Amino acid sequence: MTHSSALAIINNNSVEAKQSVIEQIRKAKELVTEGRYLIVVFEAPSDWGSHLPIEGLVISETLQGIHDRTSDWEFFGNGVIRLYSSKTLRYSKAFQWTVVRRAGEKPYSRKGEFEATQLKENQVPVSDKVFTRDVANNVWHLKGDNFRERLIARFKTLLTWHDEDFIVLDGGRKRKVSYDLRGPLSLREDLVGVPQKIEYYWKSGDVLF
Repeated sequence: MTHSSALAIINNNSVEAKQSVIEQIRKAKELVTEGRYLIVVFEAPSDWGSHLPIEGLVISETLQGIHDRTSDWEFFGNGVIRLYSSKTLRYSKAFQWTVVRRAGEKPYSRKGEFEATQLKENQVPVSDKVFTRDVANNVWHLKGDNFRERLIARFKTLLTWHDEDFIVLDGGRKRKVSYDLRGPLSLREDLVGVPQKIEYYWKSGDVLF
């Protein structure tokens, strides 16, 4: 059985592009097999102007309306990708992502199909600081010049097995991303958030925490 997930990157979120965006979502969801994922990524608005509610369109095209939800799809998660200049590491823009899953057996149910060496190929480096501080959260921090490649690698590694199809529709253009052998998710190119302690004071000057 072929298992397939789809990632749709929406490049235009203007109100005028509504029908085009709906068509891209519909095209992408038809590529998703039972139990697998539809991921939609789109640029987050940076002003107070009128923009398409793309996450709402994803939900209405899969889970349907709030009063007549379908059992064919389920909500999986959403988040934000903050992009930074590779040279200065200054913040530039943000993208949002929304993930829904088609009903069916979840990917981990296939674990018994693989040998130990194949399971090792599919391991995710959960002890890496990039994973604990970034990948495992719903706000990611990536360099802007290669963010498409990085988000594809992350979603494919996190949500699919090495032998499953991962199809990317970038602005409606289709390309299939698959690997015969997949090693651990490389995180060396990604940014690591470093927390800094900030002291908070009462008006009296005493440290609050």
